[in-house]
Amino acid sequence: MKLAYTIATPEVPRLSLGWAGDAGVICRELAEVGYQGVELQVRDPALFDGAKLRRTITEAGLDIAAVSTGQIAEEGFHFTSPDEQIRRRAIERFGGALRLAAEYGVDVSIGSVRGQVGWAPSRDKGIDWLRGAIEKLLGEAARLGVRIVLEPQLRLRMDYLNTIDEAVAFARSFGSDQLVIEADTYHMAAEEQSLPAAIVRGRSSGLVTYFQLADSNRLAPGLGHLNWVDIIETIKATGYDGWLSIECLQRPDSRRCAEQALRYVGALI
Repeated sequence: MKLAYTIATPEVPRLSLGWAGDAGVICRELAEVGYQGVELQVRDPALFDGAKLRRTITEAGLDIAAVSTGQIAEEGFHFTSPDEQIRRRAIERFGGALRLAAEYGVDVSIGSVRGQVGWAPSRDKGIDWLRGAIEKLLGEAARLGVRIVLEPQLRLRMDYLNTIDEAVAFARSFGSDQLVIEADTYHMAAEEQSLPAAIVRGRSSGLVTYFQLADSNRLAPGLGHLNWVDIIETIKATGYDGWLSIECLQRPDSRRCAEQALRYVGALI
């Protein structure tokens, strides 16, 4: 397994769950700490030079692990907004993230950009809007050879698809190899009866292809009360050999968060 750290792309000025600032400086520091890659939090790929960013990352000796899209939601775009224009803009913006991910040869995630179904006139209508958005994007993803990674989130942030099992059932309903699932330990800790058991079920489904790590309080691993020995050993036991990406609150600062996570998780893997 390889460790990545979440960073902002150049058009994102601030990032509560990742390192924001000069990408060259950040990547050099992460490489110095011992990371092997970065996960990119993107808001609008049209506002920066993707090829230049890739060169900056590779020159630091790092790989790109994934493209994430939470910042699209921060700008107010969601797939389940009651405003049709907002739904359309969300799909268009996510399409840009898909094209960026294809340029980098990585997957792209759907997290908060899916929106709340409670915003729709009914739960069924909200699910219909989400399904319609994903169906459109899956066609583009297939054309580009990119997978879309659906992230279950805890109920304090999302009012549906909160658990791994719910996300697996939803993803299977599309019958597409382009739709897979991301497991985030912070969200899982709040929603799953047993975090290790949920990891096993998710990996057994063949759909969980990526992991994000944060502790129970969303700080860096080792600063909360999750049992990281059990978590990492369970992930290992499922045969997973991909990226473990750190996505946590940047407290007390990004450098010390990165060092804490690398020291703690790195020793276990």
